[in-house]
Amino acid sequence: MKAVAPDSRVHVDALDGLRGIAILLVLAHGFDVVGDSHGVVHHVGELMDVGWIGVQLFFVLSGFLITGILLDTRSNAHYYRSFFVRRVLRIFPLYYGVLLVAFVLLPMIIDTGDSGRHQIWLWTYLANYVAPFGREEPAFPHFWSLCVEEQFYLVWPLVVRLTGRRGVVAISLALIAIAMATRIALRQHFGDPVGIEAAYMFTPSRMDALAIGALIAALLREPRNASWMMARDPRSLALAGGALLGASLVLGHLQRTGAVMQTFGYTLVAAAFGLILCALLQKGTPSRWIGAAPLRRCGLYSYGMYVFYAPLHLFVGLPLLTRLAGPTPSGISALTYMIVATAATFALAALSYHAYERRFLALKPRLAPQPVQA
Repeated sequence: MKAVAPDSRVHVDALDGLRGIAILLVLAHGFDVVGDSHGVVHHVGELMDVGWIGVQLFFVLSGFLITGILLDTRSNAHYYRSFFVRRVLRIFPLYYGVLLVAFVLLPMIIDTGDSGRHQIWLWTYLANYVAPFGREEPAFPHFWSLCVEEQFYLVWPLVVRLTGRRGVVAISLALIAIAMATRIALRQHFGDPVGIEAAYMFTPSRMDALAIGALIAALLREPRNASWMMARDPRSLALAGGALLGASLVLGHLQRTGAVMQTFGYTLVAAAFGLILCALLQKGTPSRWIGAAPLRRCGLYSYGMYVFYAPLHLFVGLPLLTRLAGPTPSGISALTYMIVATAATFALAALSYHAYERRFLALKPRLAPQPVQA
């Protein structure tokens, strides 16, 4: 098996598919309204609820891809400008466009009540630090993870530029340990529920997933490490990652904020996704399956799907479901809702991408061209 060169300018279809899996996991968790059903439907609901790990997968992917870009362009004279301009064009138009509609335009049309009382934390990408203390906006409870990533984007380019590949390896290992220690400290200091939610949302406590992705990117840019990975069977790597993922979830009792899961479970889940990511960097059965066109398409629209799913669920989906199926929908109704809501989110994100986001993405080559590949 031949490994794909660890070069950020080499596009890997399977990573788009992996991003697609991440967003489908998140949506399964977000649209889970199964409730107290019994039998097979109950077990399906439990599996859907585990979809919170999709955020962890997003973090691993971000750490890997962003660190790879930064390492590969570290000697570029326009290193900072190129990185930040490209990130702004990808992230800000949709993010701030949604906030503009929600907090400026919509209140001009309808009475939005107390909505917007804590909006400043969303505009400044600091919502993840105040949400555990009850200062979140009900329409955007999921934006905490976008805040984590944005804070990572602000600091990591400087770290990579100053320390290089070896420095990234050392700092990433340190961050993994710091993240676990931070989660323990937050739980002990604040208690339940504030400490638990803080351990889930604070950037230092979630840096292990980003750091694991960064660690893989840095290690694979050492020829000996890349050669070692080339010699590994991608199916074995994928199976090892799947086994570790399953063991991590079982040890953590499938709980998003349980003590075991927050102590070391998050780190093990991220490590499992790291193994799967390595498997997908090689040509083989795992990369063919995960690189299938439907998953790649979900990956392409994943940002918009993530932004839209919660408000769509809270203000459109749930009211409609209650009217059609009552306050306690049957298991079949709940599963049908998940499918329909996922399709609607996909359609809305596709419309946003092609009618709005692509206008800004088209500016990347002109405002921040990437270095020509040697």
